[in-house]
Amino acid sequence: MKNKAAVIGVIAAGAIASQGLMPVVAHASTQVAYAPTTISVTGQATLQPEHVVANDPWSGKLTSWVPVYYLQEALKSVGVQATWNGNSLDIGTTPNGWEVNVAGAPSVGNPPAGQMQFSIGAVQDEFLRAPKLVAKDPASGVDTTYIPVYYADLFLQQRLFMGASWSGSQWSLAPQTVVPKGQSFVVTSPTNLESVKPGQTIEISGRLASDFYNDAISADLSSGVTHGSSLLKHTQMQTDGAGMFSESFTLPANLKPGTEVALTFEIQVHSGPTKTIDLKIS
Repeated sequence: MKNKAAVIGVIAAGAIASQGLMPVVAHASTQVAYAPTTISVTGQATLQPEHVVANDPWSGKLTSWVPVYYLQEALKSVGVQATWNGNSLDIGTTPNGWEVNVAGAPSVGNPPAGQMQFSIGAVQDEFLRAPKLVAKDPASGVDTTYIPVYYADLFLQQRLFMGASWSGSQWSLAPQTVVPKGQSFVVTSPTNLESVKPGQTIEISGRLASDFYNDAISADLSSGVTHGSSLLKHTQMQTDGAGMFSESFTLPANLKPGTEVALTFEIQVHSGPTKTIDLKIS
């Protein structure tokens, strides 16, 4: 069953004050230039619209804008239903198990001319307002509404807890990490038996269950596949208000090809649960 986004519990620890999401409006030119875009969603097909490079009237700097339609399609591919009424992009339902941050929502209201807003559950308006731009979509040949990637990323990351990053031509989106019922945390990177190289920097990331939000989690790299063998490296990560953790982790450069190492994660509470990811040095 889908979750009604409007009634998902408030995550107070991860609240983002509305004032921090609303820059001061400034006036600027709306001349545009088109550029190729790839929108990739983890585990789903990619979309390839053209994005617009135009001035952000709030920052006075050039920024990238994408048609609202393609963001809706990307969200739909991971089970998020979003509707657009010309002023608000409203999140109606999310996949079962997702959490949505509805903390600190300002009062209901329509955005001023030249602006749009992201909302959740129709009545929770103004989570994040952004400038909007109407320009021709080269794919359809008709005028459509474009929104700045920067502000969309803020909403996706801070309210839907999705992964979102922009490289200048590629928009990489990832669905929210869900911790299965009965588990204390999940590790999304690296994967078990992943092949890595000596001296390689890998990204370690995952999410803790809600009982452990804002707790720390450690990662110990050991030689061999048994926890407690020779310790090669230790790191400790603090999770955020949504239980997410992420850190770059550089493997020792003196590891020999064929070596098996174990990366053991443990929540830093008394008798915290552990999870081991085995890696192969190639």
